[in-house]
Amino acid sequence: MDMLLLNKFYRVVSREEKDNNIVFHVELLPECDVYQGHFPGNPVSPGVCNIEMIKECVMQVVGRKLVMNKLDRCRLTAVASPSVCPTLDVTVHVEEGESSVKVLASIADAQQQYMDFKGEMI
Repeated sequence: MDMLLLNKFYRVVSREEKDNNIVFHVELLPECDVYQGHFPGNPVSPGVCNIEMIKECVMQVVGRKLVMNKLDRCRLTAVASPSVCPTLDVTVHVEEGESSVKVLASIADAQQQYMDFKGEMI
């Protein structure tokens, strides 16, 4: 599978099943070029990279390459930064249909939620 950001932008520390969800404990990698340019001296995790991270976690769950098909909700509720929150939980709930995968996901740490996501991938 083609993972654009895995082991460049973030790495998976561990993965567990919890309440019908899969929780990926991830570490943000501050040396990534994305953080160097967004923004120098004050790195933040771009929303589009957070969406890609969710997609890549879902791909690991279903075991195949996916593309975004539909985005119903994507709330950026706080700014994630490798200097402020170096580890995050990417929680995904996946419902596989015949032709698509419905996804509910969030990115959070113990203090707050950074993204709330609902969408469909094919």
